[in-house]
Amino acid sequence: MKWQTKAFILRQLSQIPLGKRLYLLMQKLAGSNRAQPERDFARIVELLEMIQESGQTAQGKVFFEVGSGWHPYAPLGCYLAGAEKIITVDVNPWMSLASARECIDASKEHIQQFAKKMELDEAAVSERYQKINLAATNLDQLLASMRTEYHSPGDASATGLESDSVDFIISSNVLEHIPATILKAITEESFRILKPGGLYVHRFNPGDHYANDDGSVTTANFLQFSSNTWKKYGEGLAYHNRMRCSEFSDIFREVGFSSLIEKERVDPDAVKAIEDKTIEVHDEFKRFSLEDLAADYMWYTGRKPTTVDETAEAKQMGESPVHHQI
Repeated sequence: MKWQTKAFILRQLSQIPLGKRLYLLMQKLAGSNRAQPERDFARIVELLEMIQESGQTAQGKVFFEVGSGWHPYAPLGCYLAGAEKIITVDVNPWMSLASARECIDASKEHIQQFAKKMELDEAAVSERYQKINLAATNLDQLLASMRTEYHSPGDASATGLESDSVDFIISSNVLEHIPATILKAITEESFRILKPGGLYVHRFNPGDHYANDDGSVTTANFLQFSSNTWKKYGEGLAYHNRMRCSEFSDIFREVGFSSLIEKERVDPDAVKAIEDKTIEVHDEFKRFSLEDLAADYMWYTGRKPTTVDETAEAKQMGESPVHHQI
């Protein structure tokens, strides 16, 4: 499908009553929101591995997930890895009893591989999985059996949680869909509710998502448009903030997080399109480096300092180096 066509459809759905319900129905008919355990377990493994790389583990910890989506793969992975509690919130109520049950049931054959990948005791992971109540008659009951609370509509910028009460805040493929001002507020709230030494762990896609459906464009496609022009393509259900990796890093640092992991993946097709001037980067984006413009994935782990002095030092630090992963 041409990206302009998809943008038009999503724009219309964003503006009509029951548009979100129609969008959900279209997703179901197209199969684009079906459970994909192999892919999505790999994503939660990446988040858990970043936590391990930072010297901590999921065992006995409290997680807060920003952006629940249709399937509770992140809560499931955290639960199987030994989490004590998982809180997941989303502005959209996409998850249902049926979609959660589909996700958990489809994950059964991947449990052993998950345990091996995470270097966990396979018997213990299997035992945890067996305790999940797939016969539950409502979503809250099902999720409670894997120590998960689901809040939708939920506001990650005003959680109502106590300060210093969460060990890890995570998200997967979410931050690129949040306006910069709201992302700043979410990051500030995350900093408040995280325990000293707690981790802010995210993986997200700063590239143009329309490139997934239209092979004629690259993930840098949307960088040729001004903010005003892009509104007709990237608002509502299709919203993407178009922020570059360095802008995300700036927000995290300004709030006070000390950067432990910053990796970005650069799309070679986007690099070529920019260098060959197949697309002409708009003036709004010309201040960014070529690698920043062409980045189509970022992995980030920030640590909440344990003292006031460490927080001040983190805020005063210059831009952290980003390690490129091709």
